[in-house]
Amino acid sequence: MHYITISIFIILFSVSSLAQTTFSGGQISSGKITSSDTLNSSQDSLIDGKYTFKEVLNEKTELYFTPDISQKTIGNVKEWYEIAIQNWGLIGPLEIYIIGNKISDAKVLEDYFCQKHVKLDKEWKTKFNLEGWSVKYDCASDRHKIFTQYVEDGGASISTYRKEHLNYEFYVMKLASKRPYPDEEDYKVTLLHEYFHVYQHHNISGKCSDDRRKKCERDKKATGEYDKRPWFHEGGAEYSGQLLYRETTGNKKYFFNQMKRKLKKSLNRYKSEYNMDLKSITYKKDKNIAYDIGSWFIAYLYSKEGEEKHKNNFYKDLDKLGFEGSFVKNFGKSSDEYIKEFNKFITKPWSQIQKILP
Repeated sequence: MHYITISIFIILFSVSSLAQTTFSGGQISSGKITSSDTLNSSQDSLIDGKYTFKEVLNEKTELYFTPDISQKTIGNVKEWYEIAIQNWGLIGPLEIYIIGNKISDAKVLEDYFCQKHVKLDKEWKTKFNLEGWSVKYDCASDRHKIFTQYVEDGGASISTYRKEHLNYEFYVMKLASKRPYPDEEDYKVTLLHEYFHVYQHHNISGKCSDDRRKKCERDKKATGEYDKRPWFHEGGAEYSGQLLYRETTGNKKYFFNQMKRKLKKSLNRYKSEYNMDLKSITYKKDKNIAYDIGSWFIAYLYSKEGEEKHKNNFYKDLDKLGFEGSFVKNFGKSSDEYIKEFNKFITKPWSQIQKILP
């Protein structure tokens, strides 16, 4: 009989001098981290005969990765994570998962994820349960793939575990090993993009239900609609990530080429298929157009209002005033008026459009 040992290493970053947001008792809050807040998990955990090694420090960001992830990739994630928190604050609890190229490793990680959170929250649902029309599922299943889908499809995402039935609230960042690949510059920008989503969600209170029939106020505050619209939410994350990467590396050429490519990919379809209506683009269809043209909307917004009004003022007022209320207060006009103004700008010759880029 052969025994296969799969090690998943967890590194928690020491960034106490930057701590702004932590958690206490499984609730997301602000304040200084104390030793009583740390996870009680200094010993190895056993999952189906396979061990995971865990190193626990005094912070609330945990990095998990499958055995095929290189030390170079781990180092890049650590480096760009710290750059993100320096700019947008330390927010948590946050679990970062780097998923490699083996389904079997991803499944072990899913098992670990499930067992970890069953211990942290008695309301955690271990199975896919259909109760009338209410579907609850927290652990992975054939219908709910947490990490294995990233082996198959690549990409990255942020999951906000702020659900009505859960007591322990946290965020999960998932980074695949393709689309983009870890050795590409896009991989670093993607991490920044995803962490900005953590920042966005951190500024909105409340919980959402797994019951799709129930409207989620968090979605409306984040995107302006109960049926989420990606133009501002994703455009903000994408442009913020691209801009921070440019400012950190000084690589103006990469930034310029990326923004030029985004406009070239999206503008014709934005005009012909969507009649230049940013709000008509949904997550269900052509969300990549919203990412690209949305990032140009944010670039235009920055050229008129400055970065601080978006990054700080808008999100500071978002929870109290809602999307449109905060938009009007901080940018001086409605989102519809601003989109109309943007549409006139974005149809100008490229020689004029490019001038707003820093």
